[in-house]
Amino acid sequence: MRIDRTLLNLRLAMALGVALAAGVACGRGEAAVIFSNLGPGDSFSSTGRIVQGPDVGAIGDVNQGSTFTVGPADAFLTSLSLGIGVNGSPNTGTGPIDVLIAADAGGSPGAVLRTLSTNLGATGDQLVTLPDDGSLELSANTTYWVLMDGEGGFDGAWRFNDTGDVGLTAGQSEPNPWNPRIDDERYALRVEGRFAVPEPTTGLLVLIGVIVGGASRHRRVR
Repeated sequence: MRIDRTLLNLRLAMALGVALAAGVACGRGEAAVIFSNLGPGDSFSSTGRIVQGPDVGAIGDVNQGSTFTVGPADAFLTSLSLGIGVNGSPNTGTGPIDVLIAADAGGSPGAVLRTLSTNLGATGDQLVTLPDDGSLELSANTTYWVLMDGEGGFDGAWRFNDTGDVGLTAGQSEPNPWNPRIDDERYALRVEGRFAVPEPTTGLLVLIGVIVGGASRHRRVR
């Protein structure tokens, strides 16, 4: 049985083209945990540091920050989860918060890269998850800050982790600068995302071109 080389080349080019299209369409891989210091069953400590909105009468406008470092692969952010305590009666602290991703600027929070917002309507300790649209790319082996910023009358705390995780944190009473804390007990945090998938290489594109070109020349000389 004689095999038509032109037909084989065209079929191979089509297969490579499908692979190329899939690579372009799937620029983000499977869901993964980028960082987590939560314990079994998403546990965290019952202690932490205060976070207050500007309308709280005690201190007011107190924010907290904690660092995490991305692993060896770039990733796209899909959610942040924080262990939070909300004060109950008699001074109920329910209210809005902002959770921000910021770049690291020499050991302190730098430029804000993303702001996620929610309104906490229940008191007590709770794991709060804020979803993101997956468009923020986090670079491999890079340290970022997660900042918890109380708004309005929110009055509560960002709880510590209960797994012994230690690292760089910071506190702030706006509008004062951030006060970094080295080798501090970090706050309860999970960062989730999708690892970036490398784009198709130039070599693959060249190979498809060579196969298609060769098939066309072979068809003309027959």
